[in-house]
Amino acid sequence: MPSISRDQTSALLGLRRRVATQSGVDAGEGVSARRVLFLAIRPVGDLNTALDALDAFERAIVEDDNRLVVEARRLKCLAILDRIIEQSQEKRETVFRPQLRLMGR
Repeated sequence: MPSISRDQTSALLGLRRRVATQSGVDAGEGVSARRVLFLAIRPVGDLNTALDALDAFERAIVEDDNRLVVEARRLKCLAILDRIIEQSQEKRETVFRPQLRLMGR
């Protein structure tokens, strides 16, 4: 996964916090969430996985009264976002560490 900026990582972390506490679906927030994913995630496979998980979670809120279904889809979405955030942070650290060695640190 290519390195993403600190701002993009912050946006992903914000999205993760929103998903963790979300109890309803708002069209504006949905658009904002998808914008974060489109701007921060590469390759396309990771983007599709994240979008599918977010869609399934939001659909469960709207369509299902079963709280277990909603929570299961929330946890899946959070796991995918956590993996993407972790991979992007590892990538950034890998790129940053050689620069520190060149600076004598």
